[in-house]
Amino acid sequence: MAQTERTEYVFTVKEYGEGTPWIMLEGLRETLTCLGHGFLGLDLKKGTDLTKAREIAAYLNKHVAGIAYTKIK
Repeated sequence: MAQTERTEYVFTVKEYGEGTPWIMLEGLRETLTCLGHGFLGLDLKKGTDLTKAREIAAYLNKHVAGIAYTKIK
């Protein structure tokens, strides 16, 4: 038996360290309960600059409707 959760997220560019970009998934209304009080993030390949990270986030925001997690029991 499987149980699936779905919700809407927005992809936001953040930086860590000395300006290394990454993309954070921020829940628009609620987050997936399986995450608890955490969040999901996407680490980008080495050499990806802030401009490219913003382009990637914009593309994801335009084409991704939501995130799903399925737990197999």
